[in-house]
Amino acid sequence: MTLTERERAVVADGSDWIDAHADELFDLLDELVARSALSGEEGVHTDPDSPTGYLWEFLDERGDAIEVDVQPIADDYVDAPRENVYATLGPSRDDHRDGLGDAEGGLVCASHTDVVPAGEHADWPGGNPFSVTEGRVRHLDGTTVELDVGGKVHEREIRDKMARVWNKRAFDETEALVGRGVFDNKASSACLVGSLLALDAALAGRSIDLRGHLVHGHLVDEEVYQTGVKRMVGWNGGDDWFGDRYDPDGFAGVVLEGSYGFVPVVGHRGLLWVELEATGESAHASTPELGRNAVTGLSEALAAAGDGGAAEELGELFVTDDYLGDLTTAPGTTVVGGGVESVDPETRTVERSGLNSIPDWAEATFDLRVPRWQEFPDGAAEITDRVCERVEAMAADAAPEVEFEARVPERNYFPPAALGDGLDEAREHPLVETARAVTRSTFGYEPGVEIAPGVTDAAFLYHGTRMPTLVEYGPAGGLSHEALEYVERDQIVEGAKAMLELAVRQVGVGPGEATEESGDD
Repeated sequence: MTLTERERAVVADGSDWIDAHADELFDLLDELVARSALSGEEGVHTDPDSPTGYLWEFLDERGDAIEVDVQPIADDYVDAPRENVYATLGPSRDDHRDGLGDAEGGLVCASHTDVVPAGEHADWPGGNPFSVTEGRVRHLDGTTVELDVGGKVHEREIRDKMARVWNKRAFDETEALVGRGVFDNKASSACLVGSLLALDAALAGRSIDLRGHLVHGHLVDEEVYQTGVKRMVGWNGGDDWFGDRYDPDGFAGVVLEGSYGFVPVVGHRGLLWVELEATGESAHASTPELGRNAVTGLSEALAAAGDGGAAEELGELFVTDDYLGDLTTAPGTTVVGGGVESVDPETRTVERSGLNSIPDWAEATFDLRVPRWQEFPDGAAEITDRVCERVEAMAADAAPEVEFEARVPERNYFPPAALGDGLDEAREHPLVETARAVTRSTFGYEPGVEIAPGVTDAAFLYHGTRMPTLVEYGPAGGLSHEALEYVERDQIVEGAKAMLELAVRQVGVGPGEATEESGDD
């Protein structure tokens, strides 16, 4: 874990490069926030007005030994073309593209290029969520922070885990940057870009080289179906950008997210969106006894599930998990059926037909947050079948006059991810120990470890490669998916330094090809 003399020199020179180019990193963040890119709108590398195009151009123009590549997203659920952007740095003598060379393993870092909708523009400084506005954030107490931005002071609540970082530090006020996507996840992209360019610059002209491969992926669609990371790792037999170029053995992964101030996050529960369809028999509403009402049948099934039936029925499939958290069920997150033709989301105006008919169809969704199962991590693809069987049986018991079909479409499934079998084991994992050492070195506090409340791209980065993966590691901030989303300003520069040091510690540097041939160490 201790850096060698040449590794310390690379980190020092790279950090100096980051300090000297800090304004460029803040400009990059400004430009990425200005390119809003909802999921499905991330764009392609030939369009500099898109975040994908801007990132590709920024890296391509500035890198020396960096290779920049793109991956068109095939078999997509959206019509607009979009691409993942990859930036890689590796041993100069090693041609990984042809499967040749000596270097094995390395580090994969992933960020995402999409954002969620901004909501009411009037709730943002100057009425513009897609412009970075400078301000200050103060920690008042517990989970309460105060944002001073745009000439107004706003008191807001942040998640408990995001508040913990304040207790680790010697200050309770710092500069903040506000804008949609600035925390989730443009700041992480800026940290990755800064660290890669700094490492490239620090290695240039030296007779040393990386001992392994550094791979950065700026991925689409994390906020919806995580299509980008699935295509990166070839999930379910799809495109496999990573597997076509590298052997995952010896690699480790880190998902960069707006998080808890570079605290290693070691696991999260999985997510299943179960679709439960009820089929009955239509009849005239004046003679309801001649039909089988799918809506009332589905309602009875949801009521039974909501009374604890779903947790009881499904709990046997999963382990009691003090590590990631227990199974939770939310039946009826969406419901539709009968003669409902459409709903206006703003006015909630419903267009109906068949008001005088007994409905023969209805459908609802269940949100299931699932811990590990007995065979974890094996059986990731089979667990959905077992869940569906149990949901169908539970619904049939509640409403036997109606037929039920439960399904989890491929895009509705996000498996849990975890390092080790518990927090104690996770703390001792080499990747976690390295990340904690980096945080102590860069930020000056002991970060500990955390569990994420929701799923990240680690769900598929881990299961698609089986490389040990931090499910989150990234800058401090808050209010993601809310108005006044913010990131702490100093986390951009210091975060780039942290990712630089993490890469050097994890991948290592050693004598370059010319040095090895001459025998000079």
